[in-house]
Amino acid sequence: MTTFKSKMDSWILLVLLISVAISVLAAVSLLLQGTRFVNVAVAVFLLAVGALLPLWLLATTRYVVHGHQLEVQCGPMKWTINIADISSITETNNILSSPALSLDRLLIRYKNKEIMISPADKAGFLKALEQRGLQVGK
Repeated sequence: MTTFKSKMDSWILLVLLISVAISVLAAVSLLLQGTRFVNVAVAVFLLAVGALLPLWLLATTRYVVHGHQLEVQCGPMKWTINIADISSITETNNILSSPALSLDRLLIRYKNKEIMISPADKAGFLKALEQRGLQVGK
């Protein structure tokens, strides 16, 4: 089993950390106004979505190659892809949402689906896939 961390663009890190800070400040501000049910409920929601989710994404975005499968983990989301099902891997800088913390990405096409990831060690990632039988070019 080989784990590859996501490459992280500094601007994405900054956006996620600003989200955490704003959410924490908003939650604290609400709670300072009183601990009525609605204030507590909104504060909990703000902390869960605006603080915990971005931290979860930062802590868990990774790509694991084990056996003949690629597992993509990003916070609460997980994809399992059979390496034999991969038809192509190409480099991309597409800005669409994906389990990647960088715009320096690889677009993986498999079974009429696609996913974009951003392993920090692209060469090592591709080599790990090739060692497990991947037959497509980069």
